[in-house]
Amino acid sequence: MSHTEAVTLSDGATVRVRIERGPMGDAMLHEQNSNNWRGGGRIYWRGRRLHLMFGDESMPMQNPRFEFADDIEEAAEMALAFFVECAESCITHARGEGIPVQDCYAS
Repeated sequence: MSHTEAVTLSDGATVRVRIERGPMGDAMLHEQNSNNWRGGGRIYWRGRRLHLMFGDESMPMQNPRFEFADDIEEAAEMALAFFVECAESCITHARGEGIPVQDCYAS
C-alpha cells in the first residue's frame, strides 16, 4: 500500500495519505489535500508512536486517538483521520469567515 483511500470532505475536496516507507520499518505519512496545493501535513511513525512534523522538528502526538499504531496500515489510517479532522476544521473556519478555504492554507 502506497496510499490510503481518498476521503471526500464536506466541501467536495479530497484527502488521502501517501506512505513513504523508511529503511528501519518506520514511515513518513504525507497528507495530500486537494484544497492545499502547497502540500500538507506530515506524520512520522516509528516504534508504534506517531509524531507530528513541523519542518525537521517533531512532536509526539498528544491526542490519545492518534498516539499509537501497531502497524503501518493502522498508522496511515490514523494519520488520515487526523488530517480529515484538521481539514474539516479549516472548512468550518473558512465558511464562518466567508473566505475561500484555500486561504486558510495560504498563511
